[in-house]
Amino acid sequence: MFRRKKDQANAAASKAFAEAAPRPDVEALEQRILAWWEEQQIFAAALAQTCDKPLFTFYDGPPYATGQPHYGHVLQSALKDTVLRYKTMRGWHVPRIVGWDTHGLPVEVLVEKELGLKTKKDVEQFGVEEFNRRCREAVFRYIDEFTATLKRLGRWADYEHGYATLDRDYMDAEWGVFKQLWEQGLVYQDFRSTPYCIRCETPLSNFEVSMAYKDKADTAVYVLLKVKSNKKKEKLPLYLLIWSTTPWTLPGNVAVAVNKDLHYVSVAHEGREIIVARERVAVLFGEGAEITRTWEISKLLGLTYETPIPPNPPPPAGGARGASKPAGMSRVVLSDHVTADDGAGLVHIAPAFGEEDAQVGKDNDLPTLLTVGPDGRFAEGLPWAGEHIFAAQGKIVADLQARGLLFKAEQYTHSYPFCWRCDQPLIYYALDSWFIRVQALKEKLLAANESISWIPEHIKAGRFAKGIASAPDWAVSRNRYWSVPLPIWRCDTCQEKVCVGSVAELRELSGVAEILDLHRPYVDEIVWPCRSHPLLISPSGRGRKCTGTMRRVPEVLDVWFDSGSMPYATNAPFPADFIVESIEMTRAWFYTLHVLAVALKGQSAFKNVIGSGIIFGEDGNKLSKKLKNYPDIEPTLKKYGADTLRMFFLLSTLGEPYVFSEKELQQLHRNFYLTLWNVYSFFTRYANTYGWRPSAPRSPKGEVGLGQTVLDRWVLARLAQLEGEVIEAMDSYHVDRAARAFVPFVDDVSNWYVRRSRSRFQPAKGGAAEDSVAAFATLHAVLIRLSKLLAPFVPFVTEEIYRNLTAERSIHLTELGEASALAVDDTALLVVMVRARAIVSQALALRAQAGIKVRQPLHELVVTGEALSEELADIIRDEVNVKQVRFVEQLPTEAGWVAATGEAVVSVALQTTLSPELVREGLAREIIRHGQALRREADLKLDARITLLFATEETELQQAFDEHREEIMQTLQADDVVGDGTGAPAREVNISGHAARLGVIDG
Repeated sequence: MFRRKKDQANAAASKAFAEAAPRPDVEALEQRILAWWEEQQIFAAALAQTCDKPLFTFYDGPPYATGQPHYGHVLQSALKDTVLRYKTMRGWHVPRIVGWDTHGLPVEVLVEKELGLKTKKDVEQFGVEEFNRRCREAVFRYIDEFTATLKRLGRWADYEHGYATLDRDYMDAEWGVFKQLWEQGLVYQDFRSTPYCIRCETPLSNFEVSMAYKDKADTAVYVLLKVKSNKKKEKLPLYLLIWSTTPWTLPGNVAVAVNKDLHYVSVAHEGREIIVARERVAVLFGEGAEITRTWEISKLLGLTYETPIPPNPPPPAGGARGASKPAGMSRVVLSDHVTADDGAGLVHIAPAFGEEDAQVGKDNDLPTLLTVGPDGRFAEGLPWAGEHIFAAQGKIVADLQARGLLFKAEQYTHSYPFCWRCDQPLIYYALDSWFIRVQALKEKLLAANESISWIPEHIKAGRFAKGIASAPDWAVSRNRYWSVPLPIWRCDTCQEKVCVGSVAELRELSGVAEILDLHRPYVDEIVWPCRSHPLLISPSGRGRKCTGTMRRVPEVLDVWFDSGSMPYATNAPFPADFIVESIEMTRAWFYTLHVLAVALKGQSAFKNVIGSGIIFGEDGNKLSKKLKNYPDIEPTLKKYGADTLRMFFLLSTLGEPYVFSEKELQQLHRNFYLTLWNVYSFFTRYANTYGWRPSAPRSPKGEVGLGQTVLDRWVLARLAQLEGEVIEAMDSYHVDRAARAFVPFVDDVSNWYVRRSRSRFQPAKGGAAEDSVAAFATLHAVLIRLSKLLAPFVPFVTEEIYRNLTAERSIHLTELGEASALAVDDTALLVVMVRARAIVSQALALRAQAGIKVRQPLHELVVTGEALSEELADIIRDEVNVKQVRFVEQLPTEAGWVAATGEAVVSVALQTTLSPELVREGLAREIIRHGQALRREADLKLDARITLLFATEETELQQAFDEHREEIMQTLQADDVVGDGTGAPAREVNISGHAARLGVIDG
């Protein structure tokens, strides 16, 4: 099994393993493996060999390729690839195809900036056809860089046959999805106040609004509204006091709302009688405010007032909805949403600019005054006509003050929604939009959620369920250009509507033979006579008689409808076994997948889902290209490698914020990756040097000599424990928990098993051949099994280790199988080894406390509690460097001892009195340390025999050498020792205060 150099002159030519460098070139290693995977088509081979296995279905949330990939894509790719590699190695067939989001505001905003277009009017003047052509070009601009980065991370997928949401077939299927919703009566059009971006001039959905909240400072105003006089003459002029954080909405005011459960009073103030909620009096007027009277709700509801900023003339035709003329306006109405938590307890109602306001308007038959155009500029008839609403707010406040209607103005900072793509503040704005009846599906959506396994678990009943419960109907239409056109045609005369469910259906309806592109403006040009098709004939028969033309409605579909339609547009197996994206997708992609699946299939679209956390920089801000608060990906990959970067993200708790820290990345690379590599490198060097070869079979239970010592048995038990933890965690999609199990294990192998067994790997230093066989066999088995467990997480270095140690094709073509069961004896051994290591740790802490180096032998260590086996006691004795270990009931208290008790994990005491013999033994250990350093400097081979040069005039040091000569010679692999002759390659050394000359000669 072992070959001595003198017996094997050509040993180097027949090495079993390629010798791993002491320190890896990570970039070169990973690039070499990437090229080898490509050359050997390993991913295709993995798919081919599992084609008859059970199918594991994965839906990939499509990203945009309109920019360089960022660390969010690294995080998601690490999670996706790890789970899918794991499932493949567990015996599943796991096809995976990438997809690309290509539509919507993200692309439009990018192209607008490049073209210098600022408004929708600019886009239309530029030309919709050319604008959409530019959008089409932009979506794949970075696809090569994007794909290259994903591949560089080791993410396996079919990149050649990926789908894109702009493909005609994808859009065709998406129309089919919409048609099914239409036929179920789940689609409707309504005029209502909806979240709206005035820069993009389009409505947004409620879940898009939730994606981009941030603090915004605004001017909040308390405004006095003069109550119109009635028959009773008032002593003081009477006013209502309202509060608004959006002064620009005041021209749209049509009512003031009060709550029947609040108490209202009048306060005399500066010659006015002002009506407020009693709870707000002290806040607004001070503790000594004079309350002149109380108000019954019925009396308040009889009041009318003068509008704060009356438009003159009133809004043009079409500017008011809900009433033919501004009748019944400027009055007090009831609403349960009014509170006295802030403001005045009376709420200004502008139905055009608020969801709750719109509902109050609907309940009270109030008009909706559109005093603002779709571009966010004031309409004609107002003093600030043509001005942007946010720019004009200062003028509005000044106007109120000039007319004596401003009670108070104050700065108000609140969490405010911004457009998730253009980063401009949103408003609520009344317009015609198309909706999907989510509220009608609510109970089914909640029921379907019960079948989903969520990671983190709290999302299920928390963020996701609460989002469903509170979600309004989905505003699914957008007043934009580059997206899937809404497939509804409407007669321009009789208003009859038809929903088109496919290209084939559109051909049949329109008579157009060839339809190559479903985008605007081409699809908008497809029209036909209203009376020409029986699908358009209404029960009343008016469609039969109508001579109008069927034209497509102008809106396009929400881009989230694109991604939510992915399972049906790609013909993917339904439902998905697994999906993963950022936790932000709980109210976006996860949500739209769920809504469409429940509507179409009656069940959820996915069974298991991971919501990963959001990544922040060390500065506390979300990672941002604008802030440049993170390093570029490519240099990071070159420096640390994909394996380390993947593991960095996989270790973080799922669902919690990630903090990207290069310092922590560097620490992980050193403590985990390089530690693993060092164990592997150590093994290959020593196995080659001493000619160890694995016996057949190579299974952990069949290897010759495996598990001979207590350390061998312990490390194999730790390996079985690791297997159980990793497989249990990965089977339940707790990827973070599985990843975290590896770090202490690698440390255990390196800093406990290998370090404690180092002499066993060097038969040349006197180690028994049988014991060395056991050490090599055990470490070999551990490295192979560890690599297989670790392969889904860090696919590169594990491929390198496994192929070298087994000469098999690829680790990623192997199966993991089930975890090895821990025997009772193994479990007991793990427990007692924990105690033994705690004893060592506490004893070394006592050494440090006493200022005694570990190389200096001590006489005795005593430990309270049950005695450990002699094997474990030997380990403790050697590790702590004491002559004796005793287990006692009480620790010694006499002089010459240091002890650790109280809060210490274990109670131990260390005898610190040094005898002359112990001092000399310590000096011998120092001689060995210096000699080993000289061997390393001379770059000697591990099994090289030397002649040792040693000379000293110090009597005590010479005595130490003489007493421990055999140990020194054996450890340093010296065949002879000579004094310091003339010209000998020795150097002056200081050995614990003693001068000596020391050197080594090869051979």
